[in-house]
Amino acid sequence: MAAGKFVLLVVAGAMLGAQAAPSAYDLAGRFVWRHANGDVTGARFTTTDEVVIVPADRDSAYVSMALTFFNGHECSIGGMARMEGSRLVLRDPDAQGFDGTPCRLEIWRQGNRLRWDDGEASCSSTCGARGGYNNGEMRWSLRRTISRAEQQRILADARRPRDP
Repeated sequence: MAAGKFVLLVVAGAMLGAQAAPSAYDLAGRFVWRHANGDVTGARFTTTDEVVIVPADRDSAYVSMALTFFNGHECSIGGMARMEGSRLVLRDPDAQGFDGTPCRLEIWRQGNRLRWDDGEASCSSTCGARGGYNNGEMRWSLRRTISRAEQQRILADARRPRDP
């Protein structure tokens, strides 16, 4: 009887220590950050950055990013991303870096931050001159749930064929 309890405790401990691999569901949500911005004339104004992550299943999600930078420059990208290890990876065949490198944008959670990076500016063709995805982040506390109805609408739009 004592040996049976010991085995049960070992199995339960192993289950508690084992963590499931991150999935697209773990990153899901809408992140909105309103922040002070400006331009070369000295004008000051508030801009809004938004990251939307809608899982299609455990291994993929629709990702949309709209980021604003000084002087009105912006970055905007969207498409289906796949989990690669603990990161969502968006590959945009229509975007590239300054040197022609294919666009590859990684998104992941690191502690209390949602983080993203496109390596050596591989997605720069989706940005204005002062914009970029390198070493980007938002506070995880900005995350909001997206309703089931809106998730379905976003995914339906993402799957709809686009005119060339």
